[in-house]
Amino acid sequence: MIEPRRSKTTRSAVASGIALAFAYAPVAGGMDFKKRCAQPGVVKCIGFDDAAAIAGRWGKPSGITIGAAAPEIDTQVKASGRGSLKFTVPSNSDADTSGSYFMNFSNDLAVQFGEGQEFFVQWRQRFSEELISARYEGGGGFKQLIIGTGDRPGKVARSCSDLEVVLNNYYQQGFPTMYNSCSGSTSHGAYHLFQEPLGGDDFKMQNGRPPPYCLYSHGRSSPPNWFAPYGNCLGYAANEWMTFQVRIKIGTRIGDEFADSQVTLWIARAGQPSQLVIDWGPYNLSAGPPADGQRFGKLWLLPYNTGKSKAQTHPTAYTWYDELVISRNRIADP
Repeated sequence: MIEPRRSKTTRSAVASGIALAFAYAPVAGGMDFKKRCAQPGVVKCIGFDDAAAIAGRWGKPSGITIGAAAPEIDTQVKASGRGSLKFTVPSNSDADTSGSYFMNFSNDLAVQFGEGQEFFVQWRQRFSEELISARYEGGGGFKQLIIGTGDRPGKVARSCSDLEVVLNNYYQQGFPTMYNSCSGSTSHGAYHLFQEPLGGDDFKMQNGRPPPYCLYSHGRSSPPNWFAPYGNCLGYAANEWMTFQVRIKIGTRIGDEFADSQVTLWIARAGQPSQLVIDWGPYNLSAGPPADGQRFGKLWLLPYNTGKSKAQTHPTAYTWYDELVISRNRIADP
């Protein structure tokens, strides 16, 4: 699991198709988890209410891997129901601080998405103050979510796939960005950041944000001014249940890419409506070799932090996940 690096490939976003502004029909908010799960188009809902939700191990349709710490069900801190999925980031831990939770979109592997289809993933996540404020030596920033290739009969897909779309804390700056692919494809290299060029050397780091935008140049000042009133990045808030939703609209397969695809990210603070953060496309998502027939069908929840030094002593940190929903339609806000 490797973090993206700024490169000439990143600067070629115009050639690949930069993000455009699209309007989306609003979805009524205020729905609890049970109601959201009952909406048309919902594929799967996981409430992380008991240990059975994370009982599987590698090779099963869903389950956990174990890192320096093991994922667990927390019955005290939860967005709803009886529990949530808790990850612990212990002191003196390496990149795989906490293990991961993985899940195919269906246990029989029948629900996967390819050319001409779209799907949505929504989850709620809580961050401890220690996780947001820490500067982990060598770390490229914790991941939140990987959406990638689904398992196929006789072939278990790993997190680092041709298709992967990843949400991560950009170089520990306190806000999420996204990138595509562990391999790259015809139009772009691996770990290709969704950064929209703006003028000479500047970029919109979250291209869906309104003026004064979320700009690469906001991080050049000392101290960085990513957030209001100078910048307008939408960052992480400690000790509240934030809501994240990713939409992937898959374009036409041309060679090793899904051409003219679209990736969208919305984020909502607790008790507030969701806001558009990233709207990336038309874009050529990596699709892998045509003969492989890879389709989106598996996700990973994890705070993996590439490059994190095991030598550093730091406060123990935590993040929790709850109310995971996968749907063919946009999902209402909680």
